[in-house]
Amino acid sequence: MDSPDDLVLATRTFPGPWIHGRGWDLRWLIFSAVAVPVVLAMVWMGINSTLLNLGVTAIVGGPHVWSTFLATYLDPRFRRAHWPVLVLATIGIPAFVVFMTLHNFQLLLSIFIFAASFHVIQQNAYLVDIYRRRAGTPESPWARVIDYGLLAFCFYPIAAYKLVNDNFYLGDIQILIPAITKTPATVWAVSLLFVFFAGAWLMKTAIEHRRGTLNVPKTLLIAVTATIAFFVPLMGSGRRLELAFQSVNTWHSIQYLAIVWIILKVRKERGLISSRFVASIAGPGRATWKFYGICVVLAFSLFGVVTALWKADPLRLAFEQYYYMGILSALLIHYALDGWFFTIANTQRASKETMPYTAPAMAYAASPQA
Repeated sequence: MDSPDDLVLATRTFPGPWIHGRGWDLRWLIFSAVAVPVVLAMVWMGINSTLLNLGVTAIVGGPHVWSTFLATYLDPRFRRAHWPVLVLATIGIPAFVVFMTLHNFQLLLSIFIFAASFHVIQQNAYLVDIYRRRAGTPESPWARVIDYGLLAFCFYPIAAYKLVNDNFYLGDIQILIPAITKTPATVWAVSLLFVFFAGAWLMKTAIEHRRGTLNVPKTLLIAVTATIAFFVPLMGSGRRLELAFQSVNTWHSIQYLAIVWIILKVRKERGLISSRFVASIAGPGRATWKFYGICVVLAFSLFGVVTALWKADPLRLAFEQYYYMGILSALLIHYALDGWFFTIANTQRASKETMPYTAPAMAYAASPQA
């Protein structure tokens, strides 16, 4: 039986599944995944770990985090509607990061790496939902479960093996999992679930193709995501594994910057941005470079604060701890807000006036010149 959402979708006229046109979506959301083998090639050639980490953070990783703040904290309408959430995130998350840095740094990094993998998966599930809504083709609940299931488990078969066998590191820090899960049964369970959902997704895709109902961008995105997420944990071991995951972070950050770009563009065109400054950096052309430039400046500013804190060294910590204290404070706020946005943005109750992340589902296809 179709859900109420499907019945609503079936009564509407849709412009097609692409968010901003086939070329734009392929370039920025799907085949920007070419960044993964490029970064992996650098890892295999023995690039210095500090250089790679700082390079990715400066060029795309840091800017993608700060783009969240441009679309939310700097929009007066959003602040008025959601100020309790913003206050809680702004105070509570940095306090948690500082406490964990001082008392259990290893556990903090373990929480971070699992949150990061979930965030990557949830971002792609969010895009999958947008493509489904824009296509307007009703899908059964089971079809969605299969899509979500493949995305949920694609990262973990090989990663679980490394975690269970104490071969998963973030830099020099070993990543922890609960003792009860440190057993071969965990690897088998995760692997079997992945195989089940991968097989079910392939069958579903074949059926949709035969029926002529295949959602091309949604299918491409899931295929690319699942392939990359499954194989990247194989591309490094021990202390080099962190660098392999920077390849995924690079693609994820490019995707996210594109998402926020289209959010700001659509909201500006519909008169939904209540900040003159944010409106001035929204849209194509010079505004795009202003948007990216502001994000880069904010990322470098945070690094400057971290460096100054390390030089002063009030807590007698290593640079790595000050680095993660600053970076994770901003990053986990970004994760928390996006976890909320990605969950509700494509639902009926989401308000386009106060929930910026509803915008991509409202976007229209780009003109040939865009």
